[in-house]
Amino acid sequence: MVTLKLEICIELVKLTVDFVAAVAESIEVAFRHRPPPVVQYPTVMNVRRSNYSAVPIPLVGFL
Repeated sequence: MVTLKLEICIELVKLTVDFVAAVAESIEVAFRHRPPPVVQYPTVMNVRRSNYSAVPIPLVGFL
């Protein structure tokens, strides 16, 4: 009886890990395919700014 419960627990952990990996992969794909954000600069200041903030950051190390 104890081994049956242990086997069920191990299978549930495997299913949970597979589910989390699938969700993380779908989130990564969604971030990869989104359009770049549009940066609105204030019209009061006519200063040229760098556009580094508009670069999308990849989802690194999510898994």
